[in-house]
Amino acid sequence: MWKASSQEPQSGHPTTMPTSMRLTLKPESRIARACHLLRCSMGARTLHRKSNKRWLRFMGTGLGVAIAAGATGWAIGATLVGGGAATDQVEQSIWIQAEDSSIGSALNLSTTVKQPVRVVASNHLTGVVSAVDTGEKKSGDKLYSVSGKDVHVIQGSTPFYQDIAPKSSGQNVKQVEAFLKSLNFFTGTPDSSYDAGTARAIKAWQTSTGQKPDGVIELGRMVAISSLPAQIDLSEAISPGKQLAGGEDAVMAASGKRTFTLSLTAEQAAMIPQDSVVEVQHEKSIWKSVIAQTSNEDTGNIVHTLSAQDGGEVCGAQCTELPSGSNVTLRSKVIVVPATSGIGIPAAAITTDPSGQTQVTTESGPTHVKVLASGQGIVIVDGLEAGTKVRVLEVSTKTP
Repeated sequence: MWKASSQEPQSGHPTTMPTSMRLTLKPESRIARACHLLRCSMGARTLHRKSNKRWLRFMGTGLGVAIAAGATGWAIGATLVGGGAATDQVEQSIWIQAEDSSIGSALNLSTTVKQPVRVVASNHLTGVVSAVDTGEKKSGDKLYSVSGKDVHVIQGSTPFYQDIAPKSSGQNVKQVEAFLKSLNFFTGTPDSSYDAGTARAIKAWQTSTGQKPDGVIELGRMVAISSLPAQIDLSEAISPGKQLAGGEDAVMAASGKRTFTLSLTAEQAAMIPQDSVVEVQHEKSIWKSVIAQTSNEDTGNIVHTLSAQDGGEVCGAQCTELPSGSNVTLRSKVIVVPATSGIGIPAAAITTDPSGQTQVTTESGPTHVKVLASGQGIVIVDGLEAGTKVRVLEVSTKTP
């Protein structure tokens, strides 16, 4: 609890009213203290009065201070001390006791992750599209059928360009063997050569999917996508009843670098410093990012594009953990003021000396301090001990 004292010197002239007032302030939260303090200090004035009428006005002023402070979350206890003398110049100071404090604030928002959708495979079959099956797909799932021939998707980085048959070789063969090994149909080590083990595995897979077990995968019966599971779409050409001649754009999927963005109202954007850290959360992972670029939408919203702190993709090496799809929404936290603990005082207590060094005024005089963090009107400093009183406000007024 911070305690604020308002004091003024005494002189040899008698007066008919108290000349000192002590205010005990109890803030509801540390974050609101600085604001409350300034409101309190504006009302904490002790004015000389020479008549009962002025004394009544003083009491009215004190009541107004109590009401104003109470509305902002403070509980004020005022102790009036009698005696003292009137002077032409009245000086008073508000003193606050430094104490262990914590500051920090964050905004909970949503980050949109977008990934470009592009054509990842062409159609190589001829005939009429007899069925389509889009959505979330894993390796081995069916995508569409042409005149009864099913087209399956597998994970692989090389587009299919040949039949997988005896004497075939190359990366197409290796990725088919890797797919068949994942289903326990292929028992060897995937390589680039079609051999007896490849033939047996293909025939076993064909039997399991209701195909003729001839050991040959015709060009067009498989398409390769680099990352699965994934959200798969088909081009307009691949629609039931459409006649295909081969060569049409067929399979579309999100592919390429992801973009992480925050879409904010002007009011939200005004609360976020440009150098804020944004923590993007996916399941148990938290990715720290920064604002790399800012733009305006036609709607009037402000869009912050995020990057990793090193300038790379926000998700880094964990991008494969993200859900598939061209648009994904993730929870995020914008760190407006980093969490910091230490000796706290109101920001209004900070001044600088003629050399530009930061200082506060204690009961012993000016004391240099180092500002470690600030926020919500509170400053965390190095150079003070808890319990030290610092001056926040000094006011000089003339008596009427």
